[in-house]
Amino acid sequence: MVAATASLAAQAPASPAFDVASVKPNRSVNQETASFVQPGGRYTATNVTVRMLVKAAYGLHDDQLIGGPEWVKTDRFDISAKAEGYSTPSAFRDAARLMLRPLLASRFKLVLREERRDLPVYVLTFASANRMPGPLIRPTNPADCDSVPKTPAAARDAVEPATPLLCGAEIYRAGHLEARGMALSFFALNLSRWTDRVVVDETGLDGKFDWDLQWVPEDQSSANPAAFAGPSLVDALREQAGLKFETARRRVVVRIIEHIEPPDPD
Repeated sequence: MVAATASLAAQAPASPAFDVASVKPNRSVNQETASFVQPGGRYTATNVTVRMLVKAAYGLHDDQLIGGPEWVKTDRFDISAKAEGYSTPSAFRDAARLMLRPLLASRFKLVLREERRDLPVYVLTFASANRMPGPLIRPTNPADCDSVPKTPAAARDAVEPATPLLCGAEIYRAGHLEARGMALSFFALNLSRWTDRVVVDETGLDGKFDWDLQWVPEDQSSANPAAFAGPSLVDALREQAGLKFETARRRVVVRIIEHIEPPDPD
């Protein structure tokens, strides 16, 4: 079942915007991408596709973004932007995601249409009856939010050494999700990057959390079981996070690309 709404430009009137932004093509052969915020209201994205940017701006799984020409998946760009009035990365993190929306509208002429569709999903819920998260999901202490954290005891024997992060920062790559001072909705979103369905958070956990989830991706463990011994994503989710997936169908937002153009050179 599909419920459609009117088309909308990528920006909304209430959305905050970067004060200055540079968009440049990246023609390197390197496939590694990165995006992060820094003190002073700085946002940087390196070697990203427009599809990556739209998904980040609107918090979408791949199944939730439909349409667009082939170049939005293949052409890569470097983004450097700045907004005044943000002294710490944690204060800037959520705003930076919203600021991507008017940037996409102004530089790429992006127009989206929003619909709601019934899709197969993974519901993120508690693995045990006590409804408690596991050792590697911890409530953030706001008193020391912008200090460099110590490696928690539970992470010392992890597959990959923990990386000190400031609040609002995150790592997401195959086999490792780490973040500090972020809502569980972002944990679900980042899990979706490595699953074949949208992940919907139904834990009911509010507030900000730190997490460090590590597993062995299936392609590595199957190619060389002896060299890549370790938990699967499902096992790590249960053992480290105290959570599990349940299959279900939910009505979720999808966005359809109605119009987009390559950006003019800076």
